[in-house]
Amino acid sequence: MKKLFSLIRATMSEGMNLFKINTKKSNAFTKAALPIVLSLVLMFAFYTYSDRLMEILVPMNLEYIALSIFAVGISVVTLIEGVYKSGNLLFNCKDDNLLLSIPIKRGTVLFIRVLKFYLFELLYNTVFLLPAMINYAIRVNPTTSYYIVSAIGLLLLPIVPILISCLIGTFISSVASKFKGKNIVQTIISIGFVLGVLYLTYNSDSLVSGITQNATSINYTIAKVYYPVGEYIELVTSFNITKLLVYVAIHIALFAVTVLLIGKVYFNINSSVKSIKKKKTTNKEYKIKSSSPVKSIVKKELNRFFNSPVFVSNAAFGLVLYIIGCILVALKFDSFSNTIVEMGFTVEKVASYIPTLAFGFLCFTAFMTSITSSMISLEGKSFNILKSLPQKPSKIVNAKVLSAICIMLPCILIGDLILFIRFKMDIISILLLLVASVLLPLISETIGIIVNLKYPRMDAQNDTEVVKQSMSSSVSVFMGMGIIGLALAGISAAIAAGFSSHLVILMCTGVFAVIYTLLLLSLRSKCDKWFDNINV
Repeated sequence: MKKLFSLIRATMSEGMNLFKINTKKSNAFTKAALPIVLSLVLMFAFYTYSDRLMEILVPMNLEYIALSIFAVGISVVTLIEGVYKSGNLLFNCKDDNLLLSIPIKRGTVLFIRVLKFYLFELLYNTVFLLPAMINYAIRVNPTTSYYIVSAIGLLLLPIVPILISCLIGTFISSVASKFKGKNIVQTIISIGFVLGVLYLTYNSDSLVSGITQNATSINYTIAKVYYPVGEYIELVTSFNITKLLVYVAIHIALFAVTVLLIGKVYFNINSSVKSIKKKKTTNKEYKIKSSSPVKSIVKKELNRFFNSPVFVSNAAFGLVLYIIGCILVALKFDSFSNTIVEMGFTVEKVASYIPTLAFGFLCFTAFMTSITSSMISLEGKSFNILKSLPQKPSKIVNAKVLSAICIMLPCILIGDLILFIRFKMDIISILLLLVASVLLPLISETIGIIVNLKYPRMDAQNDTEVVKQSMSSSVSVFMGMGIIGLALAGISAAIAAGFSSHLVILMCTGVFAVIYTLLLLSLRSKCDKWFDNINV
């Protein structure tokens, strides 16, 4: 038992931080304080949402329904995120060879994998669900039994969605071990989930209204369809010790049965994922195709990008949103223009500034999409191979920027084309926007590669830590937000001064051209030094 706890502690020592930012200059206080601060910010936001819902439900004595909705919501999020993560967390892990070589039962290895998955999701569940529980306690002033039930519920509610996602992830990995396509499925799920969250946020007012009008029927449906939440709410409203013990026993049994079921196929799947199938060779003559160094690096970066679901979903989301936004503007421009007219603008003035509005949307998309901010860090231990190539670091870095442009530009041009056709823009507006469509991504990706060279994260255990939790990705996002704010302020000032749409875009493009020139000069002068200073 002592060895088991030691093994669990060692396995949990990595990859358990919700917001992990690590640099050479980071100290113990920074590493501990930042996750706490970010968690508290999120908890305050969700406390505000729950409080808004409670204000409506408390006068009707239906405050427990807020708990029900939050519990179901985080369960759905856990399920979707679990399907997305379970394949990578359970199969083909970096420490498989080490764990499987230790004289412990193989079932113990699987148990530790699922337990780590559970504890990681428990942290997320606590951040989202605990504020609603606290809000309920403040407003209702319940008995001691509520705190006991809520503490146990906080521990048990993640179990069912995690177990379901493990089973789905096992099925996907089983299929993926024989066929291709797993990454595409994961990417679609991730982007679809985030789009769904945005849709719900956009319609939050009508959503809250709908929930309050149908609160009783919604809660009844939840209680009948989803046992974990239904039973939790029943224990909150009418505590019963026997039901609580049964509730705990059922979750423990489900956890054990699921681990046993996955264990039947786990090691066969893991072996299939790791195995490299040998292709049959023949004596037929074949040609070896050679490519230029830049083309080879670009192809490698594109393959790396599209084979990482978390990379694609994080970077491509803004590009997908740009296309969707252009489609919505094209289809529903009348309603958008009416809103702007109500703010004091004439219809003619709104129509004359359509290219400027398109430019502003392009700024937002370009500077909120930073692909290169993760490209150096994703090299990991293979970075030394890059350093050994007979190529100048500047050429390697430029190839990475070029590959990011190859990803961004087609999506941006699709959105541009929709706007050009829908609003029948004149040739000058089209040319200015096309120049901006190339220039703005170049600036964004040059900033990303500079930041990643300055703050690389070479010891990450997986792509998620690099793409979502590294210093370079965070700095790039905040810099992008700052540039967007300044650009929108400049555009607003120019419009208020009465400048024409062409002149506004031309002035902004000129400023961005100067910024890009300065970035290029900085990159060329310090690229080799930054590149050589990165050690793995």
